[in-house]
Amino acid sequence: MSEESNNRKNNQEEHENHERWLVSYADFITLLFAFFVVMYATSTNNQEKQKSFENSVRVNFKLEGSGGGAGTGADKGEAGGENSADVIIPMEGFPPRGGPGETQEYVSRFMEKKLDKSDKEKIQDLRHDAMGVRIALASSQFFNPGGTKIKVGALPALDKLAALLQETDRKIIIEGHTDNTPVSKDAPFESNWELASLRATSIVKYLIKYHQMDPKRLAAISYADTRPLKSNDSEEGRSQNRRIEIYLVLDEKLQN
Repeated sequence: MSEESNNRKNNQEEHENHERWLVSYADFITLLFAFFVVMYATSTNNQEKQKSFENSVRVNFKLEGSGGGAGTGADKGEAGGENSADVIIPMEGFPPRGGPGETQEYVSRFMEKKLDKSDKEKIQDLRHDAMGVRIALASSQFFNPGGTKIKVGALPALDKLAALLQETDRKIIIEGHTDNTPVSKDAPFESNWELASLRATSIVKYLIKYHQMDPKRLAAISYADTRPLKSNDSEEGRSQNRRIEIYLVLDEKLQN
């Protein structure tokens, strides 16, 4: 091989070796960039993503309730079936100064663990607003039509809810709600205002008498048919409007 050929080959090898370090350098820069991206991502507290992850876990374990939290109907029955006791749900205790969302989450997990399928059928809804958490009870499950005396079959569910309410010292308002159907002529009261009031008062009296709850924490209010959840044009809507709501007040300004 001529000297000129050897020189050309050596020059080519030197040229290739000269460019190879750029590839290694680029790989290093890429890995360094990926490292900082991972470090940034793990150090950023994204509450929305965390909440999404928690909800995903609950859904897969059938622990998620209805739109309000506790769930009703078939989904509620599946989550609270005979095998529900096999699912271990962490119960850190009632959040003493938790916000409405955090408190509703605890209430939902409490009911999932403590209430059986029959009890859950009596819970119509669970939701929260800016001032507190509402547990809606289906009136038909707790009272006979036009009646104001609590059904015996509803007492176990009410006892379990009372145990939950005793975990906190917050104010509790029992709200009576009805549909817009007028009371019957032979009823011992004149309107839905009295009916809703007497039903709410029955719940308050039961909590005081049988669970020794402080009367200063409790209040009974009647809203009659003034705050419907659904249209009263259908029986389904009217059944949703006939309810007793246990309102757990979290706003400090409303505690007195």
